[in-house]
Amino acid sequence: MMRRSLGTPWRERPLPVHPLFVAAYPVLFLYGQNLGELTPWDLVWPLVAIVGAALVALVIGAYVMRDGRRAALVVSALAAALLLYGHVAEILRPLGLRGAVLQGGWVVFLVVAVAVALRAGTSRVATLTRAANIVAAVLVGFAVVSIVPAELARANRSTTAAATIEGSSGSGRDIWYLVFDRYGSARSLELMYGIDDQPFLDRLQARGFQVATDSHANYVKTSLSLAATLNLDYLGDLAASQDPASDDHGPVFERLADHAVGRFLRERGYEYVHVGSDYGPTETSPLATRNLWPRGPSQFVASLYDLSALPPIARRIGISHATPARERHYAVGRFQLDTLDDLAGEPGPKFVFAHLLLPHPPYTFASDGSFVTDETDAGLTNQEGYAQQLAYLQTRIDSLVDRLLARPEAERPIVILQADEGPYPLDYARNTIGYDWATASPEDLEIKFGIFNAMYLPGPEAQDLPASLSSVNTFRLLFDAYFGAELPLLPDRSYTSAGKFRPYDLTEITDRLPSPGPAP
Repeated sequence: MMRRSLGTPWRERPLPVHPLFVAAYPVLFLYGQNLGELTPWDLVWPLVAIVGAALVALVIGAYVMRDGRRAALVVSALAAALLLYGHVAEILRPLGLRGAVLQGGWVVFLVVAVAVALRAGTSRVATLTRAANIVAAVLVGFAVVSIVPAELARANRSTTAAATIEGSSGSGRDIWYLVFDRYGSARSLELMYGIDDQPFLDRLQARGFQVATDSHANYVKTSLSLAATLNLDYLGDLAASQDPASDDHGPVFERLADHAVGRFLRERGYEYVHVGSDYGPTETSPLATRNLWPRGPSQFVASLYDLSALPPIARRIGISHATPARERHYAVGRFQLDTLDDLAGEPGPKFVFAHLLLPHPPYTFASDGSFVTDETDAGLTNQEGYAQQLAYLQTRIDSLVDRLLARPEAERPIVILQADEGPYPLDYARNTIGYDWATASPEDLEIKFGIFNAMYLPGPEAQDLPASLSSVNTFRLLFDAYFGAELPLLPDRSYTSAGKFRPYDLTEITDRLPSPGPAP
């Protein structure tokens, strides 16, 4: 039992709190590793739920075993095995251990922990409890120390409201803005995968789309690229206000949450329909009149689950046949594509925004739309996986475009099909954390920054689409043509970030991009 007499020295009967610390540590550690892309609300509920579950397990174990300290040793071992499985697997990855070996090691660990808890003497259990309390508390302390300063800085950060844009009420045409993550330009896809994208571009042009064949992303990351596009301006002011070494994406996410495009169209009577992704900043929008997204765990909770022992257990007993991240990617992609089809028949005026993580990996779609199992995916090259996922995506785009353009000409929507960035070159994949874009070749820069960019601009207001139009000018051109906003196009520029975790340390690389023309 957990009771102790008042005369018993504390060091001889220590309170077994280590299961709570062991349960909390993986949650705090993962949050600390992703501080720049999460908020405290992402942390609170998973932390409460997991620590609460450990507390319940401890109480039940103490009742069953009639000894709280022995029960605590078992609960801590179980919590460590369940919650640290993925972290340990990542550390041991260089050894090339098979999953069965790693799982067997954890089983041995649990058997030993239970045996010690049941058979060790009272003094040995007290010693183990003190040691476990200290180690677990120190780990949690390290995690908290990394979090608190960043959260204090976040709390003291000022916010900037979205810019106000003047303009008329417009023609009332629907506006569809669909962003396909890592869909490179024809030149980018030829350089990276040897894919000829011209037949698809020809089909779009035959329907009246204009294609910006030499379009480039303004930034190397999704968050920066979308924030610039949706606010019709570069992020120089934001970068200047941040420490170049900062990895806090919060200020960028705020510009994604409260953007000028959404405000402008809402003020003109548009319904803003946001079709959410599995990427936190574009999962929902506070500006939207309707948020449509597949209900499920947050990205943070999903990551906790992915790193736990539950996925391999589920596969081992036959409940699941794929990693949860792949299953979610497929389900969310399906949901978004099907939802867009449903919205095509709804009345307007409406602004439909969807950020789809397609053809972005993982490669879960076969060319016919069926799910690519883990076993099948393991036998595919990167080029094959990308090509078949892209082929299915293009089939769905073709179908959606046909539906949207089946309306009478006066009712046809403005349709923007665009990427936020291209695929990462092979050299980047070898060093995702420390890759120095300053050393990237012009071809690698073209792979990453060359983007798919096609627009259907109906009616007499339509303007010719410059071949080199970058995404920051998308709504400048659109609002000027259809709303009389008198927004001049900005110079088309592209910037790299110094590293994955240094979004504000920007370097312009516009002049280093290859000259317009076909891929060699």
